[in-house]
Amino acid sequence: MSGWSMNALKDRIALVLGRLTGQILHLRRKDGATALPGLVSGLISKNLLSSLSKNMTDGVVTISGTNGKTTTTNFLNFILNNAGFMFVTNTAGSNLERGLISAYANSVNFLGGYPKNKQRLGLFEVDEAELARTFDQLRPRVATFLNLFRDQLDRYGEVDSLVSRWQEMVKGRSEPGCIVINVDDPNVCKLQKCMSGDVITFGIEDENLKITELYNVKDARFCEMGNQLQYDVLYMSHLGKWRCNCCTTARPDPMVSAQNIILKNDSCIFDLVVKEFRYKISIDMPGLYVIYDAIAAAATAYALGVKTDLIAESLNQVKAPHGRQEIFVADQKEIRILLTKNPTGFNETIKIIMPDSKSVGINLLAILNDGIQDGEDVSWIYDADLEMLKKYNVDLVCSGTRASDFALRWHLAGLDPRLVCSDIEVSLYKALDNISPGGRLEVIATYTAMLQVRSILTSSSGEVENEIL
Repeated sequence: MSGWSMNALKDRIALVLGRLTGQILHLRRKDGATALPGLVSGLISKNLLSSLSKNMTDGVVTISGTNGKTTTTNFLNFILNNAGFMFVTNTAGSNLERGLISAYANSVNFLGGYPKNKQRLGLFEVDEAELARTFDQLRPRVATFLNLFRDQLDRYGEVDSLVSRWQEMVKGRSEPGCIVINVDDPNVCKLQKCMSGDVITFGIEDENLKITELYNVKDARFCEMGNQLQYDVLYMSHLGKWRCNCCTTARPDPMVSAQNIILKNDSCIFDLVVKEFRYKISIDMPGLYVIYDAIAAAATAYALGVKTDLIAESLNQVKAPHGRQEIFVADQKEIRILLTKNPTGFNETIKIIMPDSKSVGINLLAILNDGIQDGEDVSWIYDADLEMLKKYNVDLVCSGTRASDFALRWHLAGLDPRLVCSDIEVSLYKALDNISPGGRLEVIATYTAMLQVRSILTSSSGEVENEIL
């Protein structure tokens, strides 16, 4: 220990105490094991995140954006594991500074050190607002930017403010690196001009999926010169093929793309195209946003030098992360959990649960919480297109801390709940009462509500089977 500096010793002590905190929480089965260890460690050593990131000899990878951070990080985790990388990651989704430090603390041994030749890449999903604050500490080798939508206005403000912060962050980076950007999002694409290093682009190339509801374009209407953007193809919200008629700004062709897309009720199939290479991919999760997450993970792995054959092979084996289309079975009834936290995500979730025929009913438990992690401002539910479901026979139960507010929104959309109850456990079992064996309950839930539902289902003694699809 004589060769250690005081700062290094302080870092070691911080990590040991953080690790111990996490172990105690796990033994007592208490919540907070993904954040509290980092909070404890960070209080002891103020510059710990920066020090730890320097120890990653293969660098740090960050995944950020409004939607898809956890799924993309989990997909990339699987790819990199198959590629032989040793890494520290926060796939549980705790994406503020304390969550990142917790991931480090949980990876060290009892002396606060890393096992030899292991944990040399940091792979982190990072909250889109937190990224600007921690970017200089993390110094990412690869920074992946997924999308920007209106989300929790009480925390983030309007999209334009986050765009500006990201632009300044990328312009001011102190070390060379690579960014991976979604070119279908005009806001994210603005980062390309701010970057002096490498840029890897991804997007969708399939005009058969285009939608015509241009009213969805709310978060990216103007180019940097203030001119109105034109959309030739729109996939979801403001993601699509865009251009400006008044200047040279336009969506570039992506290096990594998804083509020939087939969306099914329980899966998605597409061609992954990486430059001149093409692979058929099938993922057992429905939804266009799953494809966006998959090609984002593929583009990031490509930026890290992973062979395209291995990327494709891995994507064909990925599973859903916790709370993202996870399926549980109770009394021969399926319960699928769908995380929803903003209008764009809500609209895409509604598309997933819509059956092929109007004669097929939908059993739905809709849960709205207003905790800090959910967003205390729940006005976003009025920007989602719940009206898409009014033509179906929906057995609806509303729950959560804002159950009454949610019930009113559903009523205005033409759907009246059978039950409105703030108690999530009571609501869950009441919703299951009307379902026959072999049927499915769709649970649309905000973040803390999703965690509560998972906790209820996983704590049921022997009656609930987890079938992550």
